[in-house]
Amino acid sequence: MKINGISQGYIGILLFVLLSGTAMVFYPGGTLHDNSTIGYQFFYNYFSNLGEWTARNGEPNSLSAYLFNSALIILAVSYFTFYYNFLKTLSVKLNNKFFSFSLIITVVISMLSFVFVAVYSGEPSTHDIHVFFVKLAFRTMFVHCIFQVLAMFRINEISMLVRFISIFFSFALLGYILVMDFGPKAGESNEALFIQVIAQKVVVGSILIYYFFQLTAAKILTNTKSTNHE
Repeated sequence: MKINGISQGYIGILLFVLLSGTAMVFYPGGTLHDNSTIGYQFFYNYFSNLGEWTARNGEPNSLSAYLFNSALIILAVSYFTFYYNFLKTLSVKLNNKFFSFSLIITVVISMLSFVFVAVYSGEPSTHDIHVFFVKLAFRTMFVHCIFQVLAMFRINEISMLVRFISIFFSFALLGYILVMDFGPKAGESNEALFIQVIAQKVVVGSILIYYFFQLTAAKILTNTKSTNHE
């Protein structure tokens, strides 16, 4: 397979899964409410815990932090690289400068925010700025998805499956934002932590699925463009 600005996205997804999974394996332990737990608790540890340089049990967490923060930056750069290349084809199909500008500016802000989420970990000294960029990343991604869904329905070559996935992801993203802002606060109880962590796991999984189907749609459009030029 020829690696280009679009197909590299599959590598970005794979690297994120592999690096994050490895970070989970090496995470020493501890959660927000219990510093005695051993290892990564899938239902009680945030992804952000992987990126903290000191684990919640007080032990050094350098290996997991390097792995996860690298994974997050790789995914953000990968998605931006993909979307920049995808937008070249999308812009021609849309023929609408407002749509094109809205799509690129929202994806730039969102992906840069995810990079800063990795740079500023969730530890006490950088917690507030970490949370700020987390919220900015997901909010601008939601706005981006709204424009993306509208764009999908303006392009005949996009399949109904990809359109459905885009709509589903937009609702999943909105749901996570609502849980994050109005749901039970993770610091209140272990049950509240469980809800917030599960919501985060669902939305991250949804991002990866959404990205995969975006790649599929991009390949269809670029192939159609190539065929039309022959």
